[in-house]
Amino acid sequence: MTEELPELLLGGRESDFLTWWFDWLPAVPGTFPPEQVATVASSYRGYEALRAGFAHYRTLLEDGRVNRAWHETGGALPMPVLAVGGEHSTGARLADSLNTVAPRLTGAVIAGSGHFVPDERPNAFADELLPFLSAPLRRAGRV
Repeated sequence: MTEELPELLLGGRESDFLTWWFDWLPAVPGTFPPEQVATVASSYRGYEALRAGFAHYRTLLEDGRVNRAWHETGGALPMPVLAVGGEHSTGARLADSLNTVAPRLTGAVIAGSGHFVPDERPNAFADELLPFLSAPLRRAGRV
């Protein structure tokens, strides 16, 4: 696949693509009403807007290689890290992938949620986030 292929396939069909995507990724039906999807789609109209929007996804493999090399040379995340996944999306995989690099990791899986955890299950998300943010700071390592 060439780098520009997604834009060529989706140009002029941004609303169709994003409507499908925002219907498919959440586990909670109706999380994103049509007018909200239309607003998002309007920001992706045209080749250059699509190219900019997909740039993040084009870097993921390289980001993974850079992060792995950083970790293999002793890199670690010393700060508290909260990894939240939706039950019907990443689940515990995000926390599992950070386990060796984040010694102060807290992992959570939000039941009944898909990809968009804060939008689908805002109260359950807040129940994980607020205690994490209000916890007293402690140093990494043994106490």
